[in-house]
Amino acid sequence: MVRDVDDLDFHLPSHAQDVLDGLQRLRAQPKLTDVTLLVGGRELRCHRSLLALSSPYFRAMFAGDFAESTAARVELRGVEPGAAAQLVDFAYTGRLTVTQATVEALARTAARLHFPAVQQVCGRYLQQQLDAANCLGLCEFGEQQGLPGVAAKAWAFLRENFEAVAHEDEFLQLPRDRLAACLASDLLQAQPEQSRLEALLRWVRHDAPARAARLPELLGLVRLDALPGPCVQQLLASEPLIRESEACREALSRGRSGALPALPQKLEEVLVVVGGRALEEDEEGTEAPAAPSGNFAFYHPQARRWTALPDFPDYHKWGFSLAALSNDVYVTGGRPRAAAVTGTGRGDRSEGGPGRREGAPGRREQGLAESPGWGHRTDTPPAGGSRGSKADTWSTTQAWCFPLKEAAWRPVAPMLRARTNHASAALNGEIYAIGGTTLGVVEVEHYDPYTDAWTPASPALKYVSNFSAAGCSGRLYLVGSSACKYNALALQCYHPSTDAWSLIAAPFLPKYLSSPRCAALRGALYLVGDNSKKVHKYDPDANLWRKVQPLHSLHENGALVALGDALYVTGGRWQGLDGDYRVEMEAYDRGRDAWAPRGPLPRAWLYHGAAAVFLDVSKWTRPFGPPQGH
Repeated sequence: MVRDVDDLDFHLPSHAQDVLDGLQRLRAQPKLTDVTLLVGGRELRCHRSLLALSSPYFRAMFAGDFAESTAARVELRGVEPGAAAQLVDFAYTGRLTVTQATVEALARTAARLHFPAVQQVCGRYLQQQLDAANCLGLCEFGEQQGLPGVAAKAWAFLRENFEAVAHEDEFLQLPRDRLAACLASDLLQAQPEQSRLEALLRWVRHDAPARAARLPELLGLVRLDALPGPCVQQLLASEPLIRESEACREALSRGRSGALPALPQKLEEVLVVVGGRALEEDEEGTEAPAAPSGNFAFYHPQARRWTALPDFPDYHKWGFSLAALSNDVYVTGGRPRAAAVTGTGRGDRSEGGPGRREGAPGRREQGLAESPGWGHRTDTPPAGGSRGSKADTWSTTQAWCFPLKEAAWRPVAPMLRARTNHASAALNGEIYAIGGTTLGVVEVEHYDPYTDAWTPASPALKYVSNFSAAGCSGRLYLVGSSACKYNALALQCYHPSTDAWSLIAAPFLPKYLSSPRCAALRGALYLVGDNSKKVHKYDPDANLWRKVQPLHSLHENGALVALGDALYVTGGRWQGLDGDYRVEMEAYDRGRDAWAPRGPLPRAWLYHGAAAVFLDVSKWTRPFGPPQGH
């Protein structure tokens, strides 16, 4: 007899997989399958129940009141046999191999037969293949096959790399309607008018006999009144398509005089700045953070005017990173003000604050308290620091987005790793966060705004803690060194299509820069540092560094931003041993190879981030300046 003992619950972990494997083997025995799919002359034996579980299409077919629900043989018309076989195999095994040769057919068939998981996999694969030569085709494919993520990434890539895309065959082969939709897109309204006009003329020249007659109409897609005068004179004098067409000359004249129908409100490129704690809030004797004051503004280069934007929610944050993607502003990571005041430097300056002046802001010790509502902090003792303190317990995973259309800050999915003093950059429709964690490697992750999710990427090959990063021509470049003084800089490149890094040996790479900052402009990488007025330029095609005109002054704890055809550098400096702390800005004219002062930032921010976006400046009218009493 069985004694009175506790019940035994038994679970076989491999049971579910064993059943699937068994069903797959049973497909070879016709008597043990209940339906045969006929696809282009190919027969696929399978089980209705498993197909219904895997696809809403088959669930509706077999569970509904249709002839196919009881038929032993079901024909699928207009479906590619190889792709259908892959999907049936996936239903049994959960495994799938996607290749360049099969991805489009697989995506089309998965959309037709409603295999959502396979659609997502194909979408991710296509996004990794984005480049200047295929982004227009992938955009159209994504729109047609129900892959909105692919279409959104392709549009973002087009916006980031418009000039490169406009030189590719795919652009030149666009039908007229698709070209018009492309040039009229809100995203491309942000492109310089001269670039859009040159792309349009290049498209017409590709098949001038058939397309020249459409040019007068298509000129209406370019804001002709925004073209520089010399450009217009050159077109009238040397461009045959315009010089030999009276209709084109009239369209150009009407556009310059404003007689053409008005285009949607022109977006103008501006510099946006998010500031952390400011100097006037950090006076000696202040025991608690000052009352909140404005910390988000934009600078209009033409008017040379600062205008307020809705404040960023954390007024005293430090060590965050800022980047712009598809005209949205993203702020990631950082520390609350209380945690930052004892270690506020960037890069290798982990002790003390800006300028490292005795008694400078950031050097005073104060009690530490976690800022309410700000993310999780890393409480475990860290092993090392990537561009951050090795004893960092205050970094956050927080990520915020400011969509200009919504005009309000909102939190997005938190990062996978807490980060401070890290770098972020936009690349191929995603935000990359680099470094700033507590491990002895440069950890990388990227954010997809369409899915609101972060995904880990391969870490950089070489550990650096004094670095900067920028996206350029479809790749991510990381320039930096370890925090040890005079440790030579290294250049690393990330290839998103292969999720792989490479070390680049390029002649004339600067030996060392403190807190380097880099930005991409017209296919080249520019580099500055806190400790030098020198400016370096890297040409990826030639794999060569060279110096350009130096800055007028030093700029610490600031930013380097490409805006239009210029570079803007911001940052603070001390004037004299006991002088004032000033946060100033300079602009670089690439054509003249010259820097020009652009005045002070509206507040003496000890730390800030900056980026370039496009907005309708007429919608923002509140001036931004120093707080009253300062």
